[in-house]
Amino acid sequence: MKWYTVLFLIVLVVLSSLSVYKALTPQTYSDNGVSFNYPGTWNQLSAKDWNINSTSSSPTIAVVGDSNNAQNSSYVTMVTVQKTNQSGTLDEIVAASKADLQKDKKAVMISDKNITVNGVKAHDVLYNVTMGGVKKEVRLVVLAKNNTVYSLTLSAPDSEFANQKENFDMVVKSFNITGKQENNSLNDLFNNLI
Repeated sequence: MKWYTVLFLIVLVVLSSLSVYKALTPQTYSDNGVSFNYPGTWNQLSAKDWNINSTSSSPTIAVVGDSNNAQNSSYVTMVTVQKTNQSGTLDEIVAASKADLQKDKKAVMISDKNITVNGVKAHDVLYNVTMGGVKKEVRLVVLAKNNTVYSLTLSAPDSEFANQKENFDMVVKSFNITGKQENNSLNDLFNNLI
């Protein structure tokens, strides 16, 4: 075997190993007062990468998504994190959110259970909705801390949702409110779009 063939095979093996390592190693989002882990193959998204027609008054502070599961250049498997000032109890906020989803987006509620996220009481709501012509299953995790409400929306096409369970669980289980405001430019960008 010639030396350049051996060198090529070594480079190929190294690149393949790096690709597998990235797929198995989670990334960490840490900005805008929150942190969480997400799959190594996913991307942190900017406003141009995602297509959400939101009329929400809650600023979006983080968005990550699976570039391998995009349709028409739009991410369909993704996680968004929003925060707003708390007005009411957590149960009242979740009830109002569910009512709005049913009324405005014709969402069909599947379940609502109480969980704990990093020591904080939360609601874990599952529902079905059609967004942009895509039938999706959505997991909405809502928690409140220090008079601020945090909403994690984890969504995927309904045919893919079960396959994303492990990824979505990783995000929820690792979600932490840090209070650190490292970079407000993402928040400002999203607020200007809405």
